[in-house]
Amino acid sequence: MRRYTLRLMLFMGSYMAILTGSLLFARNGADHAQATLIGLALISAFPIVGVFWAIFRLLVEIDDEYQRLLFVKQTLLATALTLAIVTVWQFLKVFGVVTDGPQWMGAIWFAMLGIATPIVRWRA
Repeated sequence: MRRYTLRLMLFMGSYMAILTGSLLFARNGADHAQATLIGLALISAFPIVGVFWAIFRLLVEIDDEYQRLLFVKQTLLATALTLAIVTVWQFLKVFGVVTDGPQWMGAIWFAMLGIATPIVRWRA
């Protein structure tokens, strides 16, 4: 768990620093080339990909099979809740109820992981 926590803190800290720097650079008023903006978007996304890697790496490193099962259940529940939110939102968009959908699927997933954790632990 220490390695997982360290990885998570490293990736989230770099995410905050990179995103802040990228947004400040992109919104400084100057026109930037499309390639520069694509590069900024990709660089900003890499730490989030790293967080997903850290989560799934934890599944490999957990020695206790019961704890691994609980973590897998949390991950599956978080994924199901995120897909449910996005699906409902997309149907609202198809029927013209809303014009735009959630832009931060990763953030929704992380929030659902936080919600799934006590549910899975309580139901275990």
